[in-house]
Amino acid sequence: MDLYGDEDYAAQYDQRWASATGRKRDLRKARAITLALQDLQERCGKSFQQVMDLPCGTGRFSHRLASEFPTYFGADLSVQMLAEAKNKIAASSPESDRAHCNFLAADAAKLPFDDQAIDVTLCIRFLHLVRDPQLRIDFVRELARVSRYGVILDYRHDRTLRIWGKRVRHKLGLLELAPANPSQAQIRDEIRAAGLHAQRFIHVHRAPLLSDKMLVVTTPIGA
Repeated sequence: MDLYGDEDYAAQYDQRWASATGRKRDLRKARAITLALQDLQERCGKSFQQVMDLPCGTGRFSHRLASEFPTYFGADLSVQMLAEAKNKIAASSPESDRAHCNFLAADAAKLPFDDQAIDVTLCIRFLHLVRDPQLRIDFVRELARVSRYGVILDYRHDRTLRIWGKRVRHKLGLLELAPANPSQAQIRDEIRAAGLHAQRFIHVHRAPLLSDKMLVVTTPIGA
C-alpha cells in the first residue's frame, strides 16, 4: 500500500500501458471486461444501473464504464491513485459522463455501502496481490455483500508456462517466493466460500498457457 500511496508512483502508473505492447494488453483486458459484463447482464436479465470499480486505481477503465452505466463508482484505498483518476476523467470525459462518475476512498475489507447497494462490482488487478487464500475469500465476501447481481473478479490462475517456470526456479532456490496462483478448482472453492457461484471463466489472452489473467463472472448463491 505504501507504493500505491506514493504521488510519484501514482503519476507514472499508466506508463505501463503506454507502449504498443501495453496498449494491446490494455485492449485485451477491456474486451474481456466488456464480455464479462454482457454475460452477467444476460444471465440476470437486467440492464445494470450502477457499477463499482474496485480498486479503480488511476481510472484505467473509468471513462469506459462511466460512459456505459448510469452511475459509476470508482473506489480505491489510495487517495493519490484516486486523484489521478479524477484528473483523467475531468480531462477526457464529456460533462454528461462526469455528472454520474463518483470517486471515493474505500477499504475493500469494509465498504461504505449497504447490502446489495450496487448492481455489479468489478475487481481488477487486486486479488493476485493477496497471497493468503482466506484473506482473498474475506475480500470477495465483502464485494459480494454490496453487490446485488454479481461480481466480476480478476484472478490469476496457475496453468501457465510462466508459473510452472517460477515453481521450478523456486524449487532450485533461484526464486525466494513460490507463485501463489490458485488452481481453477481452488478459485471455484474460494468464490463459493465467499457466497458466490462461479458462472464463467474468461481468459484474457487467446492462449491461456501464455497468460495467467482470467476474469470470473459470479452470481450470488441462491439467486
